[in-house]
Amino acid sequence: MAQSRPKINAWDKSPIMKERYQAILADLDGTVNRGELLIDGVQGVYSRLTANGVRWLFLSNNAQKMAEDLAKKLSDLGLDVTSEQVINSASALISSLEKDHAGARVMVLGAPKLIRGIQTAGAVIEKDPLKTDIVVVGMDTGLTYEKIKLAYLAISHGALFWATNLDPLFPVPGGFHPGAGVVVASVATAAGPPDRVFGKPQTDMANLALDRLQTPRESCLVVGDRMDTDILFAKKARMDSALVLTGATSRRNLGEYDYSPDYVLDTIVDIETLFD
Repeated sequence: MAQSRPKINAWDKSPIMKERYQAILADLDGTVNRGELLIDGVQGVYSRLTANGVRWLFLSNNAQKMAEDLAKKLSDLGLDVTSEQVINSASALISSLEKDHAGARVMVLGAPKLIRGIQTAGAVIEKDPLKTDIVVVGMDTGLTYEKIKLAYLAISHGALFWATNLDPLFPVPGGFHPGAGVVVASVATAAGPPDRVFGKPQTDMANLALDRLQTPRESCLVVGDRMDTDILFAKKARMDSALVLTGATSRRNLGEYDYSPDYVLDTIVDIETLFD
């Protein structure tokens, strides 16, 4: 177990009990890993808490890959996880297609793996805007004016407008690149805002996580490095949250928001002290 307690913010009001949390819903980049490197100590805390019965799910807004791809990346980095332990915005979107829109004709502005995942869910990939039921927009490195035009025409003729996430940036070694939110904005400028957004801070991934875990939401702890996605996601999902300072947010940023995490920790490794 960890030898020292993390810095816990002043708004934590209740005693910490080992049985308080049964599951951890952890963000990935900036929280568990930085690019191609795990945060120092993650393997140890993951193994010890798992051995003590704590269940882990890993949540990501990244829809360029499927959950199994993200699980393989974690495994390659040295964290032994299965694809069932990873949920991303594509997982939530595909789940909604399977449950409520079987056989829908879907136009996709997104990565090839997202397109294949949507096909696997039983949807028909459509290019004709007059035949499209749903327009899905995610990160598309091959974005063109023609794609934007066809998406706009489909939406203006009644197709639903779904976005994987609204992240303006995504982390890369040495900085950030424009994210899916930039692609969504290019369509939304003409067509209006999306009808649904599946990434954090919206709660579709939380609902999928609760279905998978069969655990009460009050027994789940969300851990992440971003106030505007991870911590707001936890608030919307009515779950406790821990902000870690290994990614996009520093302590001096906390006053910029009208909501707060339940804990502020230097690193995800410090969550172990919440189970002492």
